[in-house]
Amino acid sequence: MTPSRVRTKLADRVAERVEWIEDDERLDAIWPDWDTLARRDPTPFAGPTWYAPWWRAFGGGRRLAMCTCWRDGTLAAVLPLFARRGRLEAMANAHSNRLRAAATDGEALAAVMKAAAESPAGVLVLHPVAAEDTRVPLQHASAAGRLALVEPALVSPIVEATDDFAAYREPRKSSWREIERRGRKLKREHNVSLDLLARPEHLEPELTEFLAVEASGWKGREGTAIASSPFTDRFYREMAEAFHARGELRLSRLYIDGRLAAADLALGYAGGYFLLKTGYDESLRRLAPGLTLRREVVERCFEMGLNHEFLGDEMDYKRLFATGYRRHERLSLYRRRPAAVGRWVYHRAARPALKRAYRRIRAAPQRRSR
Repeated sequence: MTPSRVRTKLADRVAERVEWIEDDERLDAIWPDWDTLARRDPTPFAGPTWYAPWWRAFGGGRRLAMCTCWRDGTLAAVLPLFARRGRLEAMANAHSNRLRAAATDGEALAAVMKAAAESPAGVLVLHPVAAEDTRVPLQHASAAGRLALVEPALVSPIVEATDDFAAYREPRKSSWREIERRGRKLKREHNVSLDLLARPEHLEPELTEFLAVEASGWKGREGTAIASSPFTDRFYREMAEAFHARGELRLSRLYIDGRLAAADLALGYAGGYFLLKTGYDESLRRLAPGLTLRREVVERCFEMGLNHEFLGDEMDYKRLFATGYRRHERLSLYRRRPAAVGRWVYHRAARPALKRAYRRIRAAPQRRSR
């Protein structure tokens, strides 16, 4: 290697450094740089507008452990993690749709993934990671000698607006027949108004109105509505406020006779409509307000050239509209230490075997009764 190349490599090594962010004050300090970096990402799930509200709402009992990469004093990558009981985990839970590390390029992304893989944590858990994004973390986990367990996670339907709406609707006419019949009947017999893909004018009352209808049915009864938990309520309110300040929060609403019957909370970002939550007034179920709203929103997305992203896992109503699916996985990466290897063996082999045995035991009485 020539002396000039040696000097260049040494300079590059000095210019790039990894920093672990471990306190809230430092997290607040890097917010502007992180926000600028995350705006390069094709999803809204790479920046502080998502992760800072998540941490403030759900960070209790956890220790901040975000891995960052800096080049010449400029933030180049952020991998949002926390530490707990000897583990490093993604800032994710049931309200998370996709784990994204903000990065200027592949080298910066590799730097934070490598640092996380080489950390002393017994287990590194990354989820939900889009299937196309798993190569880099798995590559560095392998290089660091970690054992990998890859499990299927969310399968999120998407509607790609690659054609005009009429062409998209044509193969779905039979499955949509009842939805469209009810929609026509609803508009004949009631005063219906729609407010689609709108930026809230008065965030607090409009968000409160959405949360009330989202909690009015089975979600409220089963305790899964946003308003059912103070932590969840705090996360969605702070996250909505952060995206609203950037002009990226969207509400879609269907009113029947002046009453909110169905509504979406979504993000309008980078040519997409990212549906966070939806709900409808179940006392109006016979009018199918939720499905009517969904068809209207999808048609408006086609008019505007926006892809419609159903976040979360697949459900029957989402399949009615989907043109494709985005698959996600859960990566659990174990250090080659006795305790961690034991957990890897259990999760990889023993737990699946126990589940199969349990299903056979449950099925045995049914077979004998036939």
